[in-house]
Amino acid sequence: IVCYSSREGVRLLSDVIQICRVRSHPELKKTDTFDGFDINHGDLSNNSISCLNGDIFKGLDSLSRLNLSGNMFSSLAQGLFDRLVSLKALEFQTPYLLCDCSLLWLPRWIKDRNVSVKNTKCSYPQSLQGQLIPSLRPELLTCDAPLELPSFQLTPSQRQVVFQGDSLPFQCQASLVAEDMQVLWYQNGRMVKPDATRGIFIEKRIVQNCSLIASALTISNIQPGFMGNWECRVRTSRGNTTRTVHIVVLQSSAKYCAPERVSNNKGEFRWPRTLAGIKAYLPCNLPPSSARAYTGILGEERQTWRYCNPEGLWGEEDYSQCQFQKEVTRFLYVINQMPLNETNVVTKARSLLVYTIDAANLSDKMDIIFMAEMIEKFGKFVEKFKDLGEVMVNMASNLMLADERVLWMAQREAMACTRIIACLQKIAVYRLATAQAFSLTSPNIALEALTVRVNDWNVMTCILFQRPSLERLHGQDRQLTFKCNTTGPFSTYLYKSTIVEASLQLPQSLFSQVVVPGQADDNVYKLYLLGFRNGKFFPSTGNTSLLADGGRRKSVTTPVIMAKIDGISLRVLRTPINITLRRFAHGSDAVSARWNFSLAGGQGGWRSEGCRILESHDNFTTMSCNSLGNYGLLMDLTSADQISPSIQPLHPVIYATSVILLLCLFTIIISYIYHYRSVRVSRKFWHMLVNLCFHISLTCGVFVGGINQTRYANVCQAVGILLHYSTLATALWVGVTARNIYKQITRKAKRYEELDEPPPPPRPMLRFYLIGGGIPIIVCGITAAANVKNYGSQRYAP
Repeated sequence: IVCYSSREGVRLLSDVIQICRVRSHPELKKTDTFDGFDINHGDLSNNSISCLNGDIFKGLDSLSRLNLSGNMFSSLAQGLFDRLVSLKALEFQTPYLLCDCSLLWLPRWIKDRNVSVKNTKCSYPQSLQGQLIPSLRPELLTCDAPLELPSFQLTPSQRQVVFQGDSLPFQCQASLVAEDMQVLWYQNGRMVKPDATRGIFIEKRIVQNCSLIASALTISNIQPGFMGNWECRVRTSRGNTTRTVHIVVLQSSAKYCAPERVSNNKGEFRWPRTLAGIKAYLPCNLPPSSARAYTGILGEERQTWRYCNPEGLWGEEDYSQCQFQKEVTRFLYVINQMPLNETNVVTKARSLLVYTIDAANLSDKMDIIFMAEMIEKFGKFVEKFKDLGEVMVNMASNLMLADERVLWMAQREAMACTRIIACLQKIAVYRLATAQAFSLTSPNIALEALTVRVNDWNVMTCILFQRPSLERLHGQDRQLTFKCNTTGPFSTYLYKSTIVEASLQLPQSLFSQVVVPGQADDNVYKLYLLGFRNGKFFPSTGNTSLLADGGRRKSVTTPVIMAKIDGISLRVLRTPINITLRRFAHGSDAVSARWNFSLAGGQGGWRSEGCRILESHDNFTTMSCNSLGNYGLLMDLTSADQISPSIQPLHPVIYATSVILLLCLFTIIISYIYHYRSVRVSRKFWHMLVNLCFHISLTCGVFVGGINQTRYANVCQAVGILLHYSTLATALWVGVTARNIYKQITRKAKRYEELDEPPPPPRPMLRFYLIGGGIPIIVCGITAAANVKNYGSQRYAP
């Protein structure tokens, strides 16, 4: 006991002691009292005191203030403060303070003695946590179930994987809140008792005096029968509570899942060797700090798991708690979670449209799925905001720039492509409700809708063509447009630069099956047309030979055109529809087909029933189908190449002058190499001249032979890299050569014989090669490594 005087800070042990502080006494036993001290202020805070009894304050009749906060006791016995007759202020806040029936005497005692209790609140149970002790009503201080313990720990607490024959100790410790409290052990619901023959030993004891009760279980010889859930159960008359740990016993014949590295849109995960029947856990990979707060789960709590099935093969897995690693996917996820209303829907749609301009760089199926969900949400507002339909069509058009594999995975995962097409059809339905006809255009999708009257119906021909938009920027794709005509030829409607992609001829007998013979029909129907530049939105996810694509062996090699009449379900037409499609790829085994959305469990697929090829001429194929739908031509492209415009040769003058230049340059190079010893030039100038001529000839040859090689992207990129290198190297060798000539002309010769000085040693030629060849290689390498698409004929490429 260390006591301090309020005067001059001198330690005293006399009657003038006014402040007494106890240190380093985890337990105050019955013999530890303050009898004989005249103390009026007692501070016993933060001393790890776990148990208090009535005799501890014997002889402290003059104590007026007492602080017991920060200790380990959870309850106070009745009559504990009866000897403190002068007590006026009391504090006993602890993190373990349990407000139950054992403290029922306390509020009345505080009121009767008029003691001020400051900064003391209940810690347990949860229902009373944070409530001040003086304000507690007696009916709240109960010992009813459920049982809540201030401290209850089982060590170890995580699943234990041990080998047969090992020893495993457990320690269970709980707050002692009742005299009849027991700590029992259970295995798979059955009570465990000490059994030396089985190697089970149990030891019970009370630690830290009357604060905690503990029990130790030791399994000295673990056998396969010990596998399962082991629980420490605290049983009292007020209720029970348990802590459980799972034990896995490994045998020599145990099966395992092999270690495996998995890479997905949530990051890279290295799964360790895992025992069969066990679920393995790994922490999620955290993205940059600026993007860690897009979910409500704390970063350190996020985990992914993977189940190793009893056969030793990886099975179920869950990465849902982890964040997407790519910034694009995280952004689309956040946008998808934001609510839409009439005040922000148009603004958000336009901002997302700008974001889809780079859809060609989308590499995650979730990007397409999130975009499809957003288009669906925008579709709910199309009826009120007419401009929204144009934004949605352009958004879907941009998504067609995405990689075909990404679209295929998005369709298989969430039918993203089918949902986008359904939204485009809804646009036509909403817009045609208030108009007789309307059309929307975009680089990859065209939409046309018009009302037709049965009495006025005649043969209608609609063409899908592309032409430059009046407002289009340089380098952008042509706009796909529909034009329908029932009167005459299309020559008056088409421009010189128009390229026809497809045409559709609807027969005169189209409505004959819905009209009663001999009666006039004034009904008005709605005709919807959709045109797609290619078949990317129609990926066949089924793998069966019953489909027209032959188990995904065939691909769509033409645009896809759709015709639908609202209100008519004609399965088989009397007169078939003729469709002409422009092929953009060579192939074999052509099949005309119609897309059926109901195949493959709603995923959709191509079926050739009811369609046949009529003729093929140049790059066009004409087919006929006996029902309305989405039409396309499928071909086997296994050994086929994309149709590209034929390589246009350069002007003959370029070839003639290039040949002359190359002959002169090679003559110089060969002459200087062959007559190296005869030519009277310095060694330095010889190297410069030969390298300069070589790089000029390289630039000329690559330009003449490769500038028009745009059919294959890889070849075009290689030509771009070579041209970049050769032009840079030529310019640098010109500079090095010019510098050398200048120095030769302006330099004054020194006569080292007269000055009696040795001539300086020759400087290495390597420095010129580092400048003329090394710098261009570094520049081209950095440019290509940053983005190889900087080279080639793609949009925005130099």
